Amino acid sequence: MKHLNILVLPCLLLLFACQGQQTESVTQEPPSIDEPIFVDSKGGKTWNIFGLQIIGKVFSEDTNGAYSVIISTTPPDGGAPPHIHEIEDELFYVLEGEFSFTCGEETFLAKKGAVVVLPKGIPHAFKNTGGTTGRMMNTITPGGFEEFFEEVDRLPKNGPPDPVVLSELAMKYKLRFIQAD
Repeated sequence: MKHLNILVLPCLLLLFACQGQQTESVTQEPPSIDEPIFVDSKGGKTWNIFGLQIIGKVFSEDTNGAYSVIISTTPPDGGAPPHIHEIEDELFYVLEGEFSFTCGEETFLAKKGAVVVLPKGIPHAFKNTGGTTGRMMNTITPGGFEEFFEEVDRLPKNGPPDPVVLSELAMKYKLRFIQAD
């Protein structure tokens, strides 16, 4: 019995130590902001990529990495090709226009005032299906993906981006473009 106690005590101590570590990681506070953020109607940084005008309004550095916010202006038939984010969830709020979103096997028609939330890890795309230019506000969680827009905007503008360079940038941000069915 004495030998059993010698073995049981260290096992119990290890078990309680592991449970304490799990509790710490579960109760850890997510990143949040420390101060109010105000960006006026003309504020932000503009990128022109993939036929869209994207304006960064709130950046990851403003939110301690919690999220970023962009406004995208998309011409008719424009949009984002099928892709997968490995890190970010995206929330889209349609400000103007009509968009078709696909996410996995589902399709949504989103008009002014609609909200679409797309989880990471699932293939998705969107397209302006209306006859006029559309605008959306997009919150990206966690923040940081706006750096992808910054880097793509720096690529030469004398034609479509080099697919190899674009693929390398996408991999850097854990983004994968996929072939549409």
